[in-house]
This record gives sequence, C-alpha cells and structure tokens, in this order.
Amino acid sequence: MRIVLASLVAFAALGAHEEPALISGMGTLGCSKLTEQLMPSQGYGQNKLSVAVFSWVQGFSSALNVIGIIQSGTFSDLKSITEDEQWSHIVKFCQRNPDGFVFDAAREMIATRLKVETGPPLPPTR
Repeated sequence: MRIVLASLVAFAALGAHEEPALISGMGTLGCSKLTEQLMPSQGYGQNKLSVAVFSWVQGFSSALNVIGIIQSGTFSDLKSITEDEQWSHIVKFCQRNPDGFVFDAAREMIATRLKVETGPPLPPTR
C-alpha cells in the first residue's frame, strides 16, 4: 500500500510543475478555431483575430530569419510572395489540416513558399 501511495504522491508532484512553453501566442491557435471565424475570400485584415494571427506569423517568420542570418547567413524572403499570398497559404493550410495549429501553417509557408536568400551575417552581440 505504501508503494501505491508513494507513487501517487510522486505523480501528483510531477503534475504540479507545468511544462515549459516553447510557443506562445496566436501560434498555438488551432486551425479549426481559425477557419471557423474567417471568410476565406477576405484578407488578413477582416477581423481582429485575422490581424492578430497574421501579425504573429510575420513576427515568427522574422525571428526565424534573424536566427538564420546569425547561424548560416540565410533567410526566408518575406517579400518573395505578397502578404495576401502568405495569408492565403495560412488559411488553405488550416482548411486542409483542421487539427493543426497556426504555428504549423507558418512553418510550412516558410519552408515551401518563401525564397531562401543569402545575406551578411549579423555581428555577434556582446
């Protein structure tokens, strides 16, 4: 009985500590939640949710670009497709993948739609 009790206490203690968050904000929004609140033919400025999601995607993409420049001197050119094309890709991804997340849509857009460019590495920070 003590072993069972000790196991339950240890399990409860593990549950008391939250796991660290890798992604926060609109990237964690489920695709099904996004698509149920959108008019697919309208752009990223159609409502507050679409503006917030698109802004998150732009920030996430920009952050990855900074890391890419620092690590390898490459970045994904956000101007290689229009903002409307970027938004269309996010929406279409979510329509095809209702169990996915905005984060997944952004990653796919970066990997498959944006042109990779070479740029000068950023100077190291002190």
